[in-house]
Amino acid sequence: MSDVLLDKAPCGYFAFSDDGTLFEVNDTLASILKYSKELLIGKNVEIIFTISTRIFYQTHFFPLVKLQGHAEELYITMLTSDGDHLPVLLNANRLDFDNRKLTCCAFITVPNRKKFEDELLLARKAAENALKENTALLQAKADLQSQTVHLDRQMEQAKRQNHELKQFSHVVTHNLKEPLRKILLFTDKLKSEVQSPTLSKLLKSSDHLKAVVGGLQQYLWLNEKINDFTQVDLNKVVTSATEQLYNEIDPSLMLLTKHPLDILEGDREQLQLLFYHLFSNAVKFRKNHQVQVSIHSTIMKRNVFRSVENKYKYKDYLKLEFKDDGIGFEPRYREHIFELFRKLDLTPGQGLGLALCRKIVENHFGFIEAESEINNYTKIIVWLPLSQQPDLD
Repeated sequence: MSDVLLDKAPCGYFAFSDDGTLFEVNDTLASILKYSKELLIGKNVEIIFTISTRIFYQTHFFPLVKLQGHAEELYITMLTSDGDHLPVLLNANRLDFDNRKLTCCAFITVPNRKKFEDELLLARKAAENALKENTALLQAKADLQSQTVHLDRQMEQAKRQNHELKQFSHVVTHNLKEPLRKILLFTDKLKSEVQSPTLSKLLKSSDHLKAVVGGLQQYLWLNEKINDFTQVDLNKVVTSATEQLYNEIDPSLMLLTKHPLDILEGDREQLQLLFYHLFSNAVKFRKNHQVQVSIHSTIMKRNVFRSVENKYKYKDYLKLEFKDDGIGFEPRYREHIFELFRKLDLTPGQGLGLALCRKIVENHFGFIEAESEINNYTKIIVWLPLSQQPDLD
């Protein structure tokens, strides 16, 4: 009766000798592995093992049972008669039977265990990745906090320096203005009373100082002005700028050739000042009685980033080219001509015009460049964005 119960037990059962010969199997095992009991008994136990289990059996399973006399919860893969792999969970005991040593094994099938193990491995890997990401996030947060503190300090320092610079600029431009006005007034009175080379030099220096103070006031105004961006027709701006210049000079000194210009978003007052200084600069540095000036424009794409490396975002810019046939300058000075009070020669002027032009272009988030050939031409290239709206994509 016990043999019948073992045959029908809800687990597979087999026993084998030390040489690996199957001594006994139950009906459940034969059914699970799709064999007949008679075909299995007397065969080597490895017939019901997969290749990987055979290696495990030889190197771990059997040596462990011989050493300890038992083994529990071994996960192995058994092989059915038609070649299917069947994962099982196995317990084993080593017993003495009829003057021989037998290893008796009982197992249950666990077909979903591999799936569960894979899911556990995936879950573990996901948890490890999440931990790494969380660690990286915490580090990034700490770095960001440190950079924020550093940036705040820099911003505070820049704010303080900017405030001090404004105070200094106001002192220079406003506090000097009244004493300068009185100097000009008195020297002008002296001019009608006394004829002297020294007095002429004094008047000339006073006029120069007046121009410098006026230029500084303009620069300070551009630095503090809040941009009033609207749609601006550059054709009308050029007309206004030339009229402003012709009110100060003989109109025959400049011959302007202008191609149709576009409409862009900008500060009209500043843009008129930009054109005025470019025209005025061409007239000052002409080589003949009349300077020929041409303006040409093209819409082109350009990267908006200039300081951040390996960052690209292209948008539409209006490329304006101002070309004159004046005295020009040596190419090595093309970066210096936009510096405040930078003069390259003894020609008239205070070195303010192109510095003001650069400030206006920067207020429009544009770019300004220069090309020249000595005694031939000067070309000022201005890039202005068609729209002042930031691109958020």
